[in-house]
Amino acid sequence: KQWYQRRVRGFFNACITKLCLAHCSCTASLLSWTTTSLTPCMTSGLSAWLGDSFMFLENQKPFVIALVISALVACLTEVASNTASTTLLMPILASISRKLQLNPLYLMITGTISASLAFCLPSATGPNALVFSFKEIKVIDMLRTGVFMNGLSVLVVVIGMSTWGSSILGLTDEFPDWAKNVDPVIGS
Repeated sequence: KQWYQRRVRGFFNACITKLCLAHCSCTASLLSWTTTSLTPCMTSGLSAWLGDSFMFLENQKPFVIALVISALVACLTEVASNTASTTLLMPILASISRKLQLNPLYLMITGTISASLAFCLPSATGPNALVFSFKEIKVIDMLRTGVFMNGLSVLVVVIGMSTWGSSILGLTDEFPDWAKNVDPVIGS
């Protein structure tokens, strides 16, 4: 059954890639391929391995853990699409929260919001590329402003999630019962 699913998924990815190459720009083809080919990465055990590599945060407060995760996600979205980053990181963040015994929603919502913080590079988002295409702004100018905006935005997201988000959504620091029996990759 897995062989059949891999074959169908591979055929589907090949069809989308061929269709995009024939009718879309190169950038659209690359983004389409990136978002449709992430499923094998999520089922390969990468999530568990990365979850283990974040054990250095084990004795830290949830605020510090969220700050590290938010900063890493914000940096990742500078070079990858927001959708691809979020799709790839959700099982990884679920695995990290399981290893650290922290509410998965706390890290996953923080990571999802942080995936929208792409301010530094022209390749980060379409609007950044559009502004850069007028050739009046240099990459160094975008970096200078974007690093400040990313840093400030990461703080706002983490403080907001730690205060308003936790109180509105009822998130606590303890690992919830519903998440104990859920596989982060499969979802059940």
